[in-house]
Amino acid sequence: MKNNLKKYEFANPTIGANTYAGQLSLPYVSAAVKANLTVTGGGVRTIDGFNSKAVISNLTVADPLGAASCTFNPTDTTIGESVITLTDFNVNIQYCRGTVYDTWIGQGMDRNGNLPQEFEAFVLETLVANVGQAIETEMWQGGGNWGTGFLSNDGSFGTVSFGNGAMASFATQELSENPSQANILKNLNEVYSKVVSDKSAILSKPGFGFYMSQQMYSYYAMKLGTETTYQASGAAGTFTGLTFMGYPIYICPGMFNDAIVATYPENLVLASNARSDMNEVRIIPAYQYDGSDNINVVMKFAAGVGCGVAADGVVGYNFA
Repeated sequence: MKNNLKKYEFANPTIGANTYAGQLSLPYVSAAVKANLTVTGGGVRTIDGFNSKAVISNLTVADPLGAASCTFNPTDTTIGESVITLTDFNVNIQYCRGTVYDTWIGQGMDRNGNLPQEFEAFVLETLVANVGQAIETEMWQGGGNWGTGFLSNDGSFGTVSFGNGAMASFATQELSENPSQANILKNLNEVYSKVVSDKSAILSKPGFGFYMSQQMYSYYAMKLGTETTYQASGAAGTFTGLTFMGYPIYICPGMFNDAIVATYPENLVLASNARSDMNEVRIIPAYQYDGSDNINVVMKFAAGVGCGVAADGVVGYNFA
């Protein structure tokens, strides 16, 4: 009989123990925290090794050019701090061994035997991916157990919730038209114009660009696909790495669909306790202790977001 069961290959190291604490949990905790498109796309700066708070210092220098003089006249400087408070997270997942015996992972196993290391690797990779997706949304929208996100603190996008988000001090630009394929160029032009008029200094920051949701990005790509000038340039079939006014566009699936952010990656910070002794990943064979057929998986870590320079950005919005 032909075997049609699918077998998965894993890139993670072989797992030789059931508990990963401190540095041993680093590959899994770090991957979970950073397994989202905002991070992998280079849109934010990640810092690790903090337990409860991360302090980000920034230096503001007034006009450094002064008239020639025989005396020392120091330029005014201001040292500011941005504090990111990390939230502790606990991920608990339970698997029943009985559900895997009819799958590829159960082949060649004794019904009462331990699950193979490949299954533990599969469980951890799945856990990392799911945690990464959750962080993608909550780092932008806040709410739930996360608390303060970049654009909100309660999962909604409105005047009050935005005012409690990490980007509350960014300049704002109300979008005159609802975001859509027809309006996306106008939406982007309004945000860009606000940057030029109010925050022009950030245009020269490395990586400065526009942040938008997957839906907003699709509006832009589809709009470009219908533009005669874009088609004539021979780029109509290339929709990766799109730019606007020569600046990159960062796709952030966790963003609200009625927001556009203009800033630079160094200013958006995702802090975590990866590399700290306070995190943990554990696979607990509960079936050995309580008579069940269950395997419990636990991940403990802490994370939070903030802006290095609180006012260095523009948020285009269309509150419902």
